[in-house]
Amino acid sequence: MKPIPSDLYEKIERVTETVRLNFLKRGIVIPTKNSDGSISLGRFRIVNQNNGFYAVYNNKNEIVVDQINLPQTAALVANDLALGKFLDYDIVQKDKKYGYALFEEMLYDQRLKNTKRDLSSFEISLTKSKKFKNLRQEYEKTIITRFEKLRKLA
Repeated sequence: MKPIPSDLYEKIERVTETVRLNFLKRGIVIPTKNSDGSISLGRFRIVNQNNGFYAVYNNKNEIVVDQINLPQTAALVANDLALGKFLDYDIVQKDKKYGYALFEEMLYDQRLKNTKRDLSSFEISLTKSKKFKNLRQEYEKTIITRFEKLRKLA
């Protein structure tokens, strides 16, 4: 294989930097995948904690936000922080409410399976399961919509 001439290498570097700056102007930090499976966005890393949650770490390996339910939330938080913005507590709270609603929905779904003989208990569990499912979907939709806006900028 022929070596790459230094002037070509410099041109590639300039194009890469131009593309990176154009994305930054649009509010997107280009993510890179690390060898350990985490994703870096600037000085921040998104780590799958292998327990169903995600965490965002800073460059000092300190947790900025943990117990994140949706990977889209982690991406939004890390992107905002990498852009130098403050932590968006609203999106983090919606993610936590999503997790709570998911837990409650699963709890009442499990209860539905165990209350087939008691009609009133079955009806209550069914109603609550539907309520928490709707809440979960509402929080998820809010987060996904914001994430999709970010993705469409790219």
